[in-house]
Amino acid sequence: MPTRTLRACLALAWLLLAGPLLAVSAQFETAVKARIDPAYAVVLFADGHRTLIPISSLGAEDLAFLRELSLSSPLAHGNSRVTIVKEPVQVKKTIATNTLEGSLETVQLNPPNIERDQIGATCMVYARVHWLDIAGFYMDNVAIYKVINNADPMEPWKSPSYYPNLIVMMTAFTPQPIFHTWSPKYEPFEWVRQEIRKGRPVLASFPREVWQDLPPGFVGEHPWSGGNVGHQVVINGFTWNHDTHQGTFHIINSWKGLFEFDLKTEAAAGSLVVEQSLSPKGEAPEAAAAVEIGRVTLVKVIGKTNLYEVQTKTGVERVVAPDEASARAMLGP
Repeated sequence: MPTRTLRACLALAWLLLAGPLLAVSAQFETAVKARIDPAYAVVLFADGHRTLIPISSLGAEDLAFLRELSLSSPLAHGNSRVTIVKEPVQVKKTIATNTLEGSLETVQLNPPNIERDQIGATCMVYARVHWLDIAGFYMDNVAIYKVINNADPMEPWKSPSYYPNLIVMMTAFTPQPIFHTWSPKYEPFEWVRQEIRKGRPVLASFPREVWQDLPPGFVGEHPWSGGNVGHQVVINGFTWNHDTHQGTFHIINSWKGLFEFDLKTEAAAGSLVVEQSLSPKGEAPEAAAAVEIGRVTLVKVIGKTNLYEVQTKTGVERVVAPDEASARAMLGP
């Protein structure tokens, strides 16, 4: 073969061999072994060091090179493993004051970080924003306006999107907020005190005017529909005299100039409705307590089923069931 032809063949062979290498990034030029895992590539270099590289960060040419290298010079698994540890969420500390002086108990949670003045009659939104804020779940104005912008601020409850948006607003957090709903089997105000002792603010409402308990002029200056919709607030503290059975509830409000006030328990009776409490952010869910079933009493027959009263450790529950055994099974083992 002529010398010129031989040189041309050697040059072509060198290009064919070196061509793929020229496309590889400089960081992999000294790679000698590789292993491709589902999410990572593990590469051994000529100087003995290894590196772990996310597959998603590799370009197409580098990935192709490492795949080929993993087949021709596979890197065996070592004893080490990559473990992704989920960072625990620190429990929000919400209790600012917790004292017992003689018979007078005082528990006060921290206030919201921002005092917000509601727009129109949107107390359902702003009470929940304050409620979430106290427990460690923070919202900005953009998130708030997403709920109220598509509704008439004077009568937002008439908008079909208002209530669904409220639910989305309260659940769009990580971790998810944990809510606790008041049950009629508990005395409401004692339930409120128990929840606040646990550091949980309570969502509540005034279903009718309480003129005699608010500073003059405030109710008249703010949207208030009385019995039909009422006005929503948050309870974030209390005082309670265990001897006289008298005290106050500390109310967080969404009216400029009356952001917070104390309501006497005797004034709250009949005019303050409690709804739900909210666990501080990071608090673990409570384990469900076992229900102890006592006597089961048939109240009346309803068509093909029955209404029973079931005696439990925490009170009487009413259950609709086809028979007594089913009524017991619905409440506990």
